[in-house]
Amino acid sequence: MIASKQFSLLLLLLAHACARPDELPAKLLTERVSEASASAAASPSPSPPPPTVTQSIESPIATTIATTPAERSVESEKLETPAAPTTTAVSPLPESSTSTEVPEYLKNCFYAEEKLCLNWLATGNDPNAAERNDAGNAGGQQESGDSVAAPTATAGSAAGDPSENLTMNSGQVGSHDRDINSCQCREHPTRPGSWYCCNLSHINMISSCGNISKWTNLHVRNLTVPALDLLNSMFRSLQSLAITDGNITQLTNAFPKFSALRCLDFSNNKIVEIAPRAVKDVPHLEFFGIANNLLSRVPNRNQNKNMPLDISGNMRMLCEPLNDLIYTDSFIFVNPDRSFCLYNATHKWFNSTDLVSVKQLESIKKCGTKCPTNCVCNIYNIMIIQNDQSKTVCNVDCSNLGLVELPQQLPDNTFTLNISNNRISSLGDHFHTNPTYYNIVKLVADNNQISSIYEFEGTKFIEHFQRLYMRNNSLSKIPEYFLNNALMDTDGRRIYLAENRLQCDCNSAKTLQNWLKERSTDIPDYMDIRCRNLPQSVIELQESKLCQSPPDWTDYIYYLIAAEVILLLALITKVSYDYWVFKTSGYLPWPASKMPKLPCDWLCES
Repeated sequence: MIASKQFSLLLLLLAHACARPDELPAKLLTERVSEASASAAASPSPSPPPPTVTQSIESPIATTIATTPAERSVESEKLETPAAPTTTAVSPLPESSTSTEVPEYLKNCFYAEEKLCLNWLATGNDPNAAERNDAGNAGGQQESGDSVAAPTATAGSAAGDPSENLTMNSGQVGSHDRDINSCQCREHPTRPGSWYCCNLSHINMISSCGNISKWTNLHVRNLTVPALDLLNSMFRSLQSLAITDGNITQLTNAFPKFSALRCLDFSNNKIVEIAPRAVKDVPHLEFFGIANNLLSRVPNRNQNKNMPLDISGNMRMLCEPLNDLIYTDSFIFVNPDRSFCLYNATHKWFNSTDLVSVKQLESIKKCGTKCPTNCVCNIYNIMIIQNDQSKTVCNVDCSNLGLVELPQQLPDNTFTLNISNNRISSLGDHFHTNPTYYNIVKLVADNNQISSIYEFEGTKFIEHFQRLYMRNNSLSKIPEYFLNNALMDTDGRRIYLAENRLQCDCNSAKTLQNWLKERSTDIPDYMDIRCRNLPQSVIELQESKLCQSPPDWTDYIYYLIAAEVILLLALITKVSYDYWVFKTSGYLPWPASKMPKLPCDWLCES
């Protein structure tokens, strides 16, 4: 009984193979026959009912043999290596079927869903493929949406492993088994005029399509060629061209003049070089994607300024050529926070190459465009911070301009401001209220008429400054109390105050002099701070001479007190003497005898 059932299975397999030999590989058929024979020979006892065979008329690949789990695992091990390369990289953009919101610059871009390529791999060389190629070579017919849809498996195939079906047929549709001189592209099921190609090994697999002149959009996934010639006439009529997730080393020549391309994407390849004039004559281009490649430069662009450009993932990109693009407004960088370039930094003891984000490079342009009138603004340095973060250091030079006040606005990230050799008398409230002054760490204000630095008190500048140059100004006092807090527990801060002429007094000799000596490291030129009222420097003041009060009437107070005491003693002596004379002789003193009698004298006489 078992032998007859196995023999029936063998006959069905042979009949199916003879009827459609292109649907089941000979190797697989041999393995199935061997497994059936071995199973019949090794079955001495009754066994479960034999596996059923289900055939699908619409889809040959849906023909599946139900097997036990153990048999299926053995078969999958034998067939697990496909002959054709498969798409492994992820498309740089969301799939159109799942995308909810498309950026404005991608409105004219076409990207075929990745599942279409997987379905193509699953369907293999079905009967419709030949008809489709004939129609493509004849130049004309659009295929229906059903031709690229995944085939519907029957009840028997649904019970099997879908990944097994995909693996079985990967060899059938591999680039090694496909004619490189025949059209290997299909039309999108829902977008007429939009075509897609998968897993190609030669550009002829695209150019062989006879109706290519009527194509509007093309997306090629996993194209493996050493170089791609952009001058190929098949690109002339396209409005969207995306060649992604492949293996291309070089893009040569340039697109034909007056190309209709609006969207161009070469993301997720291994492109090392693009011809300098590749996109120079594409007047309507609205997006250029070259993300995740090995590029060091971006091709030139002289039309449609401010065009979106995606260079994220190119870790060999150089910063210097990108600076030129930023200044000429050639491109608007997409994902600037995730786009980096190599910056050659020169340090005191060594040189280094660091990654700098494009977002920080864009601030270079702001440094130039927001520069105050008649001032000179440039990038002094790029400050490298941890975690691939960086800040551009903008240097603003407003020296020798005859300014009487500080500039009203400065570029973003202004770290250095030079206002030396002007006629500025006051710092105003810029460091308190003007946000463009908050990042300054170096202020050069030599040779002005600034009379006070009390305006720095309570500002962000005094909290994080590194250099303050106030030489040869009109400072009359140095506020030790808040400068002492600013210099406390810090390393590397310097204040330069030479040639300022202070109003020196006893306090200068007693307090300021000692404070300058204690802060000699933070104020390197302290010995050149001079006095305006004395012909000497502050550090030369002598407390013994300077701390003397000028002559005053209060200095004679002791003499007056002594005189009063003497007069009082003389008066007491005189009165005592007169009293003694009066008692002994009865004579009054001469002043008393000359005094007229008063009405009350009779009281004394009686």
